[in-house]
Amino acid sequence: MATSAKAKLRTLRFQLAVKPHRDVLYQYLEEKRNSLIQEAVLVTLYRKWSSRPPYGLVEIGIATYDRRSVNCGFSCPPGPHAKDLLREVWSMHLRIRSNAHLPSADACPDTFHFGTSVFVSHEEALDLLYQVWHQPIDEMNLEKGYRPIICLTFGNNDGLGKVRYTDLNFVPMNMDTTIAVLDAQNIAVQSKITSKADAPIEYILPIFTMTPCDVGNAGNAATYITIIAFISVLRDQLYGAESNPRAKPGQKGVSASNCEHMAAKCSNTDLECDKCLNSMAKWRQENAKTHREGMCVFRRFIATMSKPSQEGD
Repeated sequence: MATSAKAKLRTLRFQLAVKPHRDVLYQYLEEKRNSLIQEAVLVTLYRKWSSRPPYGLVEIGIATYDRRSVNCGFSCPPGPHAKDLLREVWSMHLRIRSNAHLPSADACPDTFHFGTSVFVSHEEALDLLYQVWHQPIDEMNLEKGYRPIICLTFGNNDGLGKVRYTDLNFVPMNMDTTIAVLDAQNIAVQSKITSKADAPIEYILPIFTMTPCDVGNAGNAATYITIIAFISVLRDQLYGAESNPRAKPGQKGVSASNCEHMAAKCSNTDLECDKCLNSMAKWRQENAKTHREGMCVFRRFIATMSKPSQEGD
């Protein structure tokens, strides 16, 4: 990789290092100017170790999102629940062949729901990670360097990887293509989805009326972590902005629950959210008839003015 390309990556890394994790991910998803961050690939990495010493690596979950492959790299509406972006997430589940027999907490290695599990050696896993972290910007001109990598982790998983490195020494921040390492737990807090700094996947996803299955599988966990990060950072666009047509009935773009017809043409007549109907916010009162209470993403945030202590996390 040319020296100038390395310098650009270092400069971008320094610029992003001073920003909150939420802002970095938002900039990556929504950046409209032609910039190097648009070339980045988002890689979610989640590792699982055995539950007993010497804590051998058992599974690796990987999920990647390439902004350049969506709408030719231009910023675009995320769609309901960020579906138009999340459908482009590619997931992989690696099982370390030599450690596959080792017990691990909440183990469910055979229940990967987003693709196919692959048995690999330590060397093969390390080689694959290296390839993911070194993708040419232009395969016909390698002098342009490698694409930036934004690594997404969850809680202390990355920290454990720095300590339990005896059988697979891979630290994302030490890779020269990594421009940022983000924590999805942190993003959820910064986006005011929850105030719990250590909230697990099983706690955060139900806030968005999503039920995770078999989170003990590293591949599933990596995919769920990506979902959490996306819908958290895009919360206002997806659910809360008054300028968002979906948030205000009677305008073009208001979708019914199956997203195939307009709310005004919905055959369901019992759509009404009591939480929004009793809210102090006028636009939420107007929005009450567009969804059921069980599908309300504001249910943890809306409380009466007289009972502020009952507001959700």
